[in-house]
Amino acid sequence: MTVVTTSRKPVPEIRSLARDLAFSIGAGYITRGKAGMGELLSLDEPVLIVSKSGPFFLVQVFSDGEPVTEIRVRSFSVEERPGAIVRGLFVSDRSVYEALEGHVDVAFAGETLSGHRIVFDGTQRKRYTLKVVP
Repeated sequence: MTVVTTSRKPVPEIRSLARDLAFSIGAGYITRGKAGMGELLSLDEPVLIVSKSGPFFLVQVFSDGEPVTEIRVRSFSVEERPGAIVRGLFVSDRSVYEALEGHVDVAFAGETLSGHRIVFDGTQRKRYTLKVVP
């Protein structure tokens, strides 16, 4: 099972984003605490680390202890989800889709999403839209 965590001292919005990302892809969420990168990367499953670096949010993906990709997110918005929940990530950027495929539950939605976006449904009727840096 995939694991999602945060940087060591995340702001509340990063923690909420990471928890809802884990929920959406059917992954486990681990509170980072004082766990080092070695501990996280020793897991025999994909690891996603959500953090903030300067003006960007980062989603780093590791598999078998090696970096797979780093997705830079310019901003994200949260709105109330209309209708039923849909699991998984919906990605409009082909390169982001290809990087995530095989590591998380992801679908290419380039025909229905505009721009460089990732959309997923979280808990409590939330829908997240992440604006990815191309």
